[in-house]
Amino acid sequence: MSSSMSLPISEIPHQTPARSLSFYLVLIFCILPVWSIPIFSWSFVLYELGGGGLWALSRQRKALFTYALAEVLFSIYHYYLYKFVDGPCPIPPGDPGELALAFKRIVQTGLADLSQGSYDEETLDVSRPASPAESIKRLSPTDPRAIDFQNQFRNWFGGVPWSQIRKKEMCTWLYWSIFNDHIPDWDKIPPVRLKALLECLDLVEKRTGTTIPEGSNPDAYPKLVTLDPVNIRWRPLIYYLFITLCDFVIKQSLIHFWGMAHGTRHGLDYLVRVPPTWDASNGPTPIVFLHGLSLGLILYSTGIYSLLTWLPDRPLFILLQPHISQQIFHPRFLVPKTRKETVAIMRQLFIDFGWAPSLAEAQKGVADRPKLRGITLASHSNGSYVHAWLLKDAPDLVARSLFIDPVTFCGWEGDLCLKFLYNRATTGIQLKMNYFFSTELGTSNQLQRQFDWISNTLFFDEIPHACDPMRNKFILAHNDVVFCAPRIKKYLMSHGVRKGLYYNPQGQHGLAFIPGTEPFKELIAWLNEPEHY
Repeated sequence: MSSSMSLPISEIPHQTPARSLSFYLVLIFCILPVWSIPIFSWSFVLYELGGGGLWALSRQRKALFTYALAEVLFSIYHYYLYKFVDGPCPIPPGDPGELALAFKRIVQTGLADLSQGSYDEETLDVSRPASPAESIKRLSPTDPRAIDFQNQFRNWFGGVPWSQIRKKEMCTWLYWSIFNDHIPDWDKIPPVRLKALLECLDLVEKRTGTTIPEGSNPDAYPKLVTLDPVNIRWRPLIYYLFITLCDFVIKQSLIHFWGMAHGTRHGLDYLVRVPPTWDASNGPTPIVFLHGLSLGLILYSTGIYSLLTWLPDRPLFILLQPHISQQIFHPRFLVPKTRKETVAIMRQLFIDFGWAPSLAEAQKGVADRPKLRGITLASHSNGSYVHAWLLKDAPDLVARSLFIDPVTFCGWEGDLCLKFLYNRATTGIQLKMNYFFSTELGTSNQLQRQFDWISNTLFFDEIPHACDPMRNKFILAHNDVVFCAPRIKKYLMSHGVRKGLYYNPQGQHGLAFIPGTEPFKELIAWLNEPEHY
């Protein structure tokens, strides 16, 4: 006990706790009844076909056979889609120079030697404060900054003690993170790639204050998210039909009772409502909401109804993302729009709505037209990736940003990878998250085959007016089961975010969308603040 307490935190192995009672209750009463439907369907169909008396079945038994046969056929189709998703990652390698620069920025993060409660004041007086521009010098292995980096970085290697990671595994991970590919034999690495690889390895060794030992340790083999076999659990046809039906009912209620309209532009679906009394020049900025992983709109219906109720005087635009909403019957379920396509389509939509000026108007100015201030961009969880795309490629469109449980920050630390994709569930809520979300076909496709970490990682300096609480709001929950909220809090506060951060010490992921909770009140209060800027 005393020897483990004397070790630095980066040398203490991650311990998986024993499975709780809630795990087994959820497994027996929630997961198994859904998971076992295809098994019973196959058994029933084979039994009836083997008996030879199919046409002599009663009406009720024929109906049951028809349903079971549909489940059997769907399970074959689901397996076909699984094999399609489990193929090679379609995301091509990025530019080595750009990726190496991004990696350098990651290594620089947290280098500023700050006291508790202080922050890096560098260029915080401008609209886009820079990431810490600290020079990258070799740290001492006992430096708290080095130990902290070691402790977070080892998440990619299964949480083994940092000293157990060897050069072969480290280079394997670096090569994947830069080139989205398996590392070939050392003498077959192209010179340009080898140069970038060695530069990144040198940065890691400087930042951690260690020299990665030669050799290999299979126990520390890294997680290669887009190359590893996809982790998918089957689901029955009735599961997807239920989600599709509920999603249809919610959308119809939003259209017929709340005045929203459904639209599609070049394969991008959305819902939008513009109050007839809203004025583009003097009214509040339109809200654009980017939802996260969901079951259709089921999990967000209450939050959407609340936005329509509490903010009736301003437009609301909801980007529908079927690829992360388990909409398996949607034509773009496994073929989501790319970053470039999404930003281009959304820009044109906002121009057509009269919410944002065209690029020509923004550059030249139009004297006889009121100034358009842009949008209030709100995102939750996985939706913060699209949020990041818009801030990177179209910051002129965004007047204000609201991040709720954002996963776009600090993705390099591996917490999201470890907790969401590779986590061994030990509690009921972890098991539900694992089965109903992280191992679902569309979710696995998005996070393990369509994931571009450079596009999806948002650095602090890419947020316009990041420290202005009127322009930017960050809502975090301490007990978030998807990512490590305290790390995001630390990252934001190290760059000077104070009034713009709401941190709920007892909160859970998604609590901000439940009316009556403190995070929900904070969300509505910020959206209702006067927009003087």
